[in-house]
This record gives sequence, structure tokens and C-alpha cells, in this order.
Amino acid sequence: MGVPTGEIEARYLPLDRMLVERIIEWQVDHYRDAFPSFDHDDWIDFYGPHMRGQDGPLPVVLGAFDNGRCIGTVSLVERDDLDDVDDYTPWIAAMIVDPARRGAGVGTALLNAALGRCRDLHFGRVYLWTHDQTDWYRRLGWIEVESKVFRTTPITIFRLDLGPVSAQIAT
Repeated sequence: MGVPTGEIEARYLPLDRMLVERIIEWQVDHYRDAFPSFDHDDWIDFYGPHMRGQDGPLPVVLGAFDNGRCIGTVSLVERDDLDDVDDYTPWIAAMIVDPARRGAGVGTALLNAALGRCRDLHFGRVYLWTHDQTDWYRRLGWIEVESKVFRTTPITIFRLDLGPVSAQIAT
């Protein structure tokens, strides 16, 4: 279990190619068993809009920093990798924490920062999918939307309603 060494701060990920390369290494390592077809080039494509700058509000890539060192990242994107769920947007995606820091609240801090950005952008609902953290998201109040298979791996799609309950439209 990771141990915090200072105050965790979530902020926009700097346009630093070396930092992005380290994060891509974390992603490839984390997803290797469940999604062996995810490779370095897939992650470059994912982070590419961030590295080139952006014209609109999305994508957003946030990093968690502890004493100036990046220890995790999360993204907010319009569309995720799933081809057949065009009705769902936006997505929290590619949340990853430095393996040495897992279990220390970094993921929670990143998720809260991403949800704060969703609220800033006036999104009333947000989605994500996971192949290995369903219980964690349920405990945090996320609602299971559907289960499916993505690239041969079972996943669960979740949603979280952010606006007032009376303003939400049930799906």
C-alpha cells in the first residue's frame, strides 16, 4: 500500500513529453494482461490531443503531484474506446496511479479532481468503464449501466449523476 509523503495536488498535466512517456509506461504495464493489444502507439494516440494542445474543453488530462513529482493521472474525454456507446459522454478515462503509490488515496484525489472539472464544464452526468475496479466504483456511488466485452475482456460501464437529481433524465 502506498504512503503519502506530502500534500497531493491535482492539476493539469504539463506538456512534458518525458512525463507523458512515463505515464504511458504505467498504462501499458497496467493494461497488459487484460488488453494485450493496447500498446505504446495507442497511448500516444490517446494523449496526442493533450500534447498538441486543444481547441475545446475536452480532452482534459489531470495529474496528481506530490512534492512536484507526478504520481498519477486521469483524463476527461468526449468519447472513449468503445465503438457502440455513442450515447454516453463525457468519459473519465485512463486513470492510473504510480504503482508505488497505489492505496494512498491518489486515485480518489484524481477522481474528485476530474469530477470537479465535469461540474465546472456543466456536465450533469459522466461515464467510465473498468475491467478491475467495479467494487470500488460501486462503493463511491457510481451506477452500473451495462456489462460488455471489450477486446475479449469483460468490462462494466458506470455512470455518475452530478447535477440535481430532479434535473436528471433517467436512461
